[in-house]
Amino acid sequence: MDTIEKRFHLREHGTTLRTEILAGATTFATMAYICVLQPLYMKQAGMDAVGVLLSTALVSGLITMFMGWYSNMPIALAPGIASSVVLTFSIVQSGLATWETGLGMVMVSALLFLILSLFKLREKVVELIPKNIKVGISAGLGVFIIRTALVNAKLINPDFRGFGDMSDPSVRLAAISTVLCLLLSFVRIRIGNREYKIRASLLITIILATLIGIPMGVTQAPSSLFTQGGIKALGNVAFKLDLLGALKPEYVAFIFAFFISDFFGTLATALGLGAQMGQLDENGNLPVIGKIFLADSIGSVLGAAMGLTIVTSYVESAAGIEVGGKTGLSSIFTGIFFLFTMLFAPIFLMIPTAATTPVLIMIGISMMQGLKTVDYEATEWTPVAILIMSTLFYGISQGIGIGLFAYCMIKTAYYLFTGEKGQMPSLMTWAFTVLACLQFVL
Repeated sequence: MDTIEKRFHLREHGTTLRTEILAGATTFATMAYICVLQPLYMKQAGMDAVGVLLSTALVSGLITMFMGWYSNMPIALAPGIASSVVLTFSIVQSGLATWETGLGMVMVSALLFLILSLFKLREKVVELIPKNIKVGISAGLGVFIIRTALVNAKLINPDFRGFGDMSDPSVRLAAISTVLCLLLSFVRIRIGNREYKIRASLLITIILATLIGIPMGVTQAPSSLFTQGGIKALGNVAFKLDLLGALKPEYVAFIFAFFISDFFGTLATALGLGAQMGQLDENGNLPVIGKIFLADSIGSVLGAAMGLTIVTSYVESAAGIEVGGKTGLSSIFTGIFFLFTMLFAPIFLMIPTAATTPVLIMIGISMMQGLKTVDYEATEWTPVAILIMSTLFYGISQGIGIGLFAYCMIKTAYYLFTGEKGQMPSLMTWAFTVLACLQFVL
């Protein structure tokens, strides 16, 4: 315990070993779906599904533990779904390149990340973003999480026109688990003069919803408890990337797409989680973001080598923070759970999407609370509102690009008509905005 205390400063952060274990388990439970979706998508690209699952668990476990040890932040990492979709459908199934070459593109992007992180250039970029926009990024990410959770669970239609089909058992389970989560999250038990809340409400929701899903036919009980044929399967995907083949000019746009997706995804997640923990400074910056960027970059390099798409920081880490996780020790335990997945994959794969839906909704709501610190003067609030709406309809990186563009245009127009120099965005902010908007051209 002395060693743990010296490294993670539990008492200083007002947490305990028990709380950090609970937080790590909760974060893992909300992220376990990646062990299902990543193999599913990569299989459609021609890769060995079991090998991808094992690689996902191995890399996610190791890099999440490194993140916890290095940054002392409760942030977990895993392959990003967006980059998996791009590789499978836009690169491989379109006939543009093989999955080996696609992984080479991922590696090029990851190496660029690593170089920028080592020279602390990513931190400098963050400082160029106005404070209100940083808060808007966090809130926009929360809205996007809620929308994604509702759509994936089919509680609402993708076009937002009405509710989903309640005759579908999985949709009913998602609705039941949402009600259950709300009850467990806000119920208070009074004993004597003290009032208690259920600290593990999110994890309990996931467990109960998974069990309820068994008689409903949503949760499929595994036929075996242990993973079989793992070593051979892992060898089918690890170290197969084609780095030289990825250096062709026609692949530049895809490399940039991977780069932009992870850059803004990690930026939004780091700022959002930092805001949730109250660790942003007076300028809306997160002091340890450099360490987060470096760990994230190393994860992407390791992931590409092991047959995975961009490895990124997961906003589901907020689930662990919500139950009290405040240090990197919770990430250590999240990583351990990921490693156990390699041995007991069938057990973890039985968690249905409907069981994690309400947890993500609660996380999104929590991340929107940062809006109470926003300056609601018209020129300040308008670009934030545009960013949030754009994130809701188009995605995280797109929302940030549109929000930054709106900010620069509004502030420049205001300066031109009033002459107030303090309203004019800096040239570096304009340059960063142009970079963020290149995703709409390439």
